[in-house]
Amino acid sequence: MTPVLEVERLAFRFGPRPVFSGVSFTVAEGERVGLVGANGAGKSTLLWCLVGLLRPEGRVRLFGETPSRAVLPRLGMVFQNPEDQLFMPTLADDLTLPLLNRGLPPRTARERAAAALEQLGLADYAASPAAHLSLGQRKRAAIALALAGRPELLLLDEPTAELDGRATRQLAGALAALAGARLVASHHLAFLEQTAARLIVLGGGTVLADGPTADVLADRPLLDRAGVI
Repeated sequence: MTPVLEVERLAFRFGPRPVFSGVSFTVAEGERVGLVGANGAGKSTLLWCLVGLLRPEGRVRLFGETPSRAVLPRLGMVFQNPEDQLFMPTLADDLTLPLLNRGLPPRTARERAAAALEQLGLADYAASPAAHLSLGQRKRAAIALALAGRPELLLLDEPTAELDGRATRQLAGALAALAGARLVASHHLAFLEQTAARLIVLGGGTVLADGPTADVLADRPLLDRAGVI
């Protein structure tokens, strides 16, 4: 399968403190990959490096190209805090604005926004501000925002953070219905078991394991060494 993401010998440090080094992996078209590690393992930092918010050493290629303004619209990013992405008077406005900024006609932008909200079960809240929604609904709204751009690769940073069991199950169900490649950074093993076919384990600043989800989750000594159990 054609890779949509290639990471080669990636390294990053905050001042003198290394976060990770020598990280290499690929994500293929349509592949559902989980990025697991303890708090502080560098999962969020790695995602930020992939989208250009931080500048690491090593190489990142998106869809066979060096990340650039021309390539980034093919990528969707969902941050850990939905408030970082949802701030307009209504959800419809939140989803429509980025599309208008990309040059889409207003009617097309509105149709795409409505379709994405419908896909995530939020059509009834299109005219509501994000502040009126539950945290679980805001998480799904942030995913809808990313999907409205029709990304070929979706990156999600700790999507279950602060969610209760019911909201986590709803989010897992929503993700299961989505097509396309995705990379989900999380320490929530049960959630990743439902939503990822493959797991990459970060620990000690490097990749400790990369393989089928069932195999990785069955390796309890590995998960203990990574600090996730």
